[in-house]
Amino acid sequence: MRRPHAGFTIVELLVVVAIIGVLIGLLLPAVQAVRESARRASCQNNLRQIGLAMAHFADARKRYPPGQIQPKVGWKYVSWSAFFLDFLDQPQVQTTWQAVADDTVAAPDARLYLKARLASEYNRRATATLVPTYLCPSTVRTQPSRSGSRIADRNGDGVIDPALYEGFACIDYSGCAGATPGSVRARYRQPNGVPYPSKTGVLISGPNSFEDGIAVRQITDGLSKTILLFELSGLGVNLDPAKATPSSADDPQGAWASALNCNSIGPDSATAALVNPAADVAWDDDAYAALFSDHPGGAQVAMCDGSVHFVAESTSDAVLVGLASRNCGEAVGVGQ
Repeated sequence: MRRPHAGFTIVELLVVVAIIGVLIGLLLPAVQAVRESARRASCQNNLRQIGLAMAHFADARKRYPPGQIQPKVGWKYVSWSAFFLDFLDQPQVQTTWQAVADDTVAAPDARLYLKARLASEYNRRATATLVPTYLCPSTVRTQPSRSGSRIADRNGDGVIDPALYEGFACIDYSGCAGATPGSVRARYRQPNGVPYPSKTGVLISGPNSFEDGIAVRQITDGLSKTILLFELSGLGVNLDPAKATPSSADDPQGAWASALNCNSIGPDSATAALVNPAADVAWDDDAYAALFSDHPGGAQVAMCDGSVHFVAESTSDAVLVGLASRNCGEAVGVGQ
């Protein structure tokens, strides 16, 4: 008599496959959650390192870096994120006021030359230098003009042209210029009911020199109750609405060297969420911004005391815009 061969029947094999599939289905969300937790911790460390570097800058210079500087009338503004790179272990791209004879040729090094146009051949090496600390590892959604951590070949001609901001390295964090001002935005008001004035933040827009930077003594609401930086990830370049094709008039709001990463907290929309609204709202080319990230449930902020906090999507308008101002006397704190 011949013995039957030992092995699985088709039914048994299908049952095993089904069990494996169920186990994978149960484990995959847990694995993804662990990975996101690690990415969020890395993002938190980025913000902490930037905040500490800026604190060292403020200690040495007696004031924070300006939110933006326009080196010459008609030129693009340069960002806060370019002024303290020597404190962030990136001295090779720190800014310099050294004279430039011709900015259509390559610079002798990778420093960011303020006496050359931002989008010039002279500054190509600096503006294309990736600063890893400026990039959130969770960022997945990006504007079409951005490819990964750089501005893409926007006109598709196969040439990376700095005059069109192509090749510029990106940043996923915005400097806080304060609470969104103006009586037309009735949702953003001080505790006394009066609309916020402009430039109530630490990294304010429009100064003309380093002497216009905010001093520590001007942060009267308290360092632990004032936002210095917030997540605004995925930005690239917005087209100038008056032009149909990419041009130097466009706004490179996602480039770390560009001062368009200096924003007031509170989108212009009367209904948009202040934390993680729809991407098209978050990426609107406007100085009044929401916190935005690819972290589930919220986004992160760095305070002036160097601490980093996760701001939930459920945080109220009053608390968040109160934390955005440095000197308006709101009795708010992170976690309220």
